[in-house]
Formats: sequence, structure tokens, C-alpha cells
Amino acid sequence: MTARATWAGGLGVLTVAALGALLLLAGCGTSGPSSSGSGTTPPPGDASGAAAPASATPATPMPTTAAAVDRAEIERRLGLPRFTYVGEAEDQGTARSFGALAFIDSETDAVVFRPRLGDHLGRVAVAPDGRLIYVTDHNEPVVWVVDAETHQKLRSIRLPGVSRPRQSTITATGKYSFAELLPCSSAVACTPDGALVLVLTTAGLQVIDTASSEVVRTLPELRDGLELAVSFDGKHAYIATVDSLTRGRHTMLEWVNMSIAGVGGGLALLDLETWQVVKRVKCGEVGGIAVDPDDSRIFCSDFKLKALRIVDPLTLADIAVISLKSAKARYFQPRGVGVLPDGSKVYVVCAGVMPTSGQITSAATAGASPDMFFCAVVDMESQEVVKRIPLEAY
Repeated sequence: MTARATWAGGLGVLTVAALGALLLLAGCGTSGPSSSGSGTTPPPGDASGAAAPASATPATPMPTTAAAVDRAEIERRLGLPRFTYVGEAEDQGTARSFGALAFIDSETDAVVFRPRLGDHLGRVAVAPDGRLIYVTDHNEPVVWVVDAETHQKLRSIRLPGVSRPRQSTITATGKYSFAELLPCSSAVACTPDGALVLVLTTAGLQVIDTASSEVVRTLPELRDGLELAVSFDGKHAYIATVDSLTRGRHTMLEWVNMSIAGVGGGLALLDLETWQVVKRVKCGEVGGIAVDPDDSRIFCSDFKLKALRIVDPLTLADIAVISLKSAKARYFQPRGVGVLPDGSKVYVVCAGVMPTSGQITSAATAGASPDMFFCAVVDMESQEVVKRIPLEAY
């Protein structure tokens, strides 16, 4: 049996576990505190997972999302003891994989719990009080809800209008639309008040009311979303988009090469009070998003530029673009992004790609090195890469 890590609740990819102790991860609740959090928000009721019909109009009254979150509350959450949570898929040589959720203790840098869960786990979001963990699944149209203290699954929340992908029928030579290759869901994030969970799915951006454990709103215009982060004041969400749904049918290798080239990317600003997309800009494909804790800057990794972009949170215009390339580090994709609580450093996880085939390779094949598999440490004062931390896995 082999295990392969998928999108992490930390930086978006499995990295050296010690980084989990350092980083405040993209948005609010994409990774975060252990179950020792002192928040008072009660866990959701034991709903069956039946979802409201997908609609741009909520089926039930929407809870508030823009409640003021003062600095003391932000500091409380940043100060909680933290695990890093990693969604995994275990390949047992059969047509079906088995999911597992790794709990990495950031003090010992060791996996201390690994409950089996779902099919092929994807992204992770943690409730602001640290008590609940929300996990997406590539192959199952649900969001799993896990108790951070007992490590047990509490329930699954059905994602309406989302179907299992046709991955078993995909071949190397066949041509497929981008929609046929998408997982059921990708990025997930909590609002700072813990009232809502936002999930990017094949049906669009779906909004889960944590009190009822139901999807209460679907925004189909954000079916092109791949990455997601929520501002600390709870007023905005930032969604990385890509125009691949309009590109017709291609082979798997052609799709990979287009992604590596970073063409057709964009960034969208969603107002969480009106639920309107108020701004869209074009850019290279974005691999990860993080929000500065004071909401003054957005950090985006850019495939096309192989760079970290610092973005204005309201206009989405670039404040600065910091190249992650060097004389040796040329063949990589910048992916997950994390920022320290004081905003002084940003970390970008980079995965190696093969320049001849255009495919993302593995650290075991290419060798873990600062040239292909590394975490770039970017100093915000000098706006320069000050270190490249070699990674042992992707």
C-alpha cells in the first residue's frame, strides 16, 4: 500500500511539517488551531447532510457574515496551539482509493492521528474556534465534518448539483473537457464568525450554513474558481479563477502543459454581504492565496510568472511582483502560500516540473532540492526571497 498526499490544509501541498508551526495559512480557517481552542461557538447539530436546492437565492435566512472581528479576537485565534491537517488518498492498487486525514503536531513535527475518511481527501478548513474540521473530497460530492478533539467524523454535508468525476474512464490519449477532469470540490474556507463554510465545487461556489449543515446558496458564476481565501473581517472572499471551461477538449498532457504555462488565470473579489462578484482581473493561473492578517494585502502565487504577487485587496491591482526564480530554480510551479501573523514573511511552496514532458514530477523521482522542490521564504520588508527550504514531498 502506498499513500500519496494531496492538498494540505496548510500550504496547499504537503511540506516539511515544521512549517505548520510557523504559518498563518491562507484566509481564515484553511488550516489552523488544535482542539484546545477556547472559542464558545457550539458545534452544528447532527444534521443528516440533506442539502437545500442549489440556487442563487438562499432557501433559508442567511446568517450574518460581516460581523466585526476585532483585533483581540484575531490575536486569540492566532495564538491557539495548532495542528497542520493534511488531506490524503491511499492507493491500494484497486480502482478505489481511501482517504485519510493526517494530524501533524507542529511542536513534534510528527503525525499523531490519521483517521480514515472518505475517498480521496482534498482541502481542509478549520472552524475559528478550532473545534471542527471541514474536508473536501475529490471523488465524493460531500464535505466531511471532523471533530478536532476526538478525530472522528461527525457528519457529511451533501453538495447539491455535484456528481462523482469519471476518473476511471480517463486515458492518456483521450481528449476531455476541463469539466470532465475536475474533482467534486477543491478549495474550502470558513468565515471568521464560524457561521459559514465556503466551498468551490463543480456547481459553483457553495455556501454551507454551519448551524444547519446545509448548502444554502450556490453561485454558479464561480464554477471557474480553483482557489479560495476569506478576509479576516469576513467581508470579502478572494477566488482564483481559470478560463479552462471555455477551452474545448484536450489530452491530459495538453491540459497539464497549459496549467504549467499559467495561461487564462484570473482573480475575483466576492462581497460576502451582497454575494456579488464586484471585481475580476486577468492574470497568470494562481496556485494559492493568503490574506495578510490586517487585511491590507493579498498574496497570490502565479504559475505564469513563477512569482509571488502582492495584491491590493479592493482593486486587485498588483502592489508588487516578487520573482521566485533563480539561476537553478526554473522548472517549478509556485503553489500554496502562507503568511506569518505579523505579516513579515510569506512562504510559497514550489513543486518541480519536468521541462521536457511538462509534467509535475515527484520528489522521489527528481530528488528533493532547492532547485525543484522548495519552500521560498519571502521577506516583506526587502521583498526578496531570503531562503529556499528543501522539501521532501509534494
